[in-house]
Amino acid sequence: MWCWMAVSFGLRAVRQWCYRWNRRERFVKMDRIKAAVLFDCDERQREELEAAGKDMVEFVYVPEDMSREERLPMLKQAQIIFGQPGLREIAQCENLHWIQMSWAGTDIYTARNGFPREVALTNASGCFHIVIPEYVIAVLLELCRNLKTYAVQQQERKWSPIPSEMLLYGKRALILGAGDIGTGVAERLCAFGVKIIGMRKTDRNYPDCYDGMITPDELDQELQKADIVINCLPGTAATKGLLNKHRLCLMKEKAFLVNVGRGNVIDTEALVSVLKDGHLGGVALDVVDPEPLPEDHPLWHMEKVVLTPHIAGRSFGFSKDTENRIVHLWCQNLKRYLEGKELVNRVSFETGYASK
Repeated sequence: MWCWMAVSFGLRAVRQWCYRWNRRERFVKMDRIKAAVLFDCDERQREELEAAGKDMVEFVYVPEDMSREERLPMLKQAQIIFGQPGLREIAQCENLHWIQMSWAGTDIYTARNGFPREVALTNASGCFHIVIPEYVIAVLLELCRNLKTYAVQQQERKWSPIPSEMLLYGKRALILGAGDIGTGVAERLCAFGVKIIGMRKTDRNYPDCYDGMITPDELDQELQKADIVINCLPGTAATKGLLNKHRLCLMKEKAFLVNVGRGNVIDTEALVSVLKDGHLGGVALDVVDPEPLPEDHPLWHMEKVVLTPHIAGRSFGFSKDTENRIVHLWCQNLKRYLEGKELVNRVSFETGYASK
């Protein structure tokens, strides 16, 4: 009899435990945070995201080829969105608490009206300090060694050395925007023996890869000394039109200009004008204003200009290394979000910059 009672008690205990566990499972599934991912992540990246979610997050992976009308119901349920939804979509997402971008530039939101300020916005600053600087080195070497012209000669089966080249060694470079990307450029230019001056809001405590640091009020003086000017600044109200015709004309006649920041930092009409006048030795533009350039725009046909379609920092579908860096950042921020901690790279709508 005692044996039977013990077995009966044990069975009741097991049934109660199973009942409580099933209730807990139903509760967890109902209560999990919904996160929409607007990129085609591979299996390893999904596993990393799922691990960071700790069974507290339900991920919905939205195919990139899905139309906005089709994906809107998914976004409406999301508390978190990884990617760059449109402002009209955001306005209809009543459950949304946080958007984690895969870009460093935030002007699609900060430079326009309509983003709900109660929604946290973080960017992917810190993930492009390799891929964009490598692009800068590539186009500078192209300009220095006339590789664009030689590529045309190859198509024409023409063997004709060009008696004008420039070395990076010994030159003076001015980097506008001495943040993560600008510092990555500076680190790589050091290996070529380039003297590097950076520009940022404060000139104190700058990294060793810089030979000096200026503030914006010293820009006009430094432009006259630089052999190379590289813009890494984001698009904000303060940076729009920074390189106007006056400042472009301050640059040396044979100076190189590279833009990997935002197109509207350079006055495009002014740039066309100074190039037609024979000023500047070469220009490489990965970003332009307007973007994309109209088919009849004169920049397309200028010999001294290298144009690329905003690919210096492309990630998903282009660079697996950069993809993984972005996903890792997402995971770190997701863990902070779940723990109630301050998010990394929180964007300020007043400055357009992200916190560290």
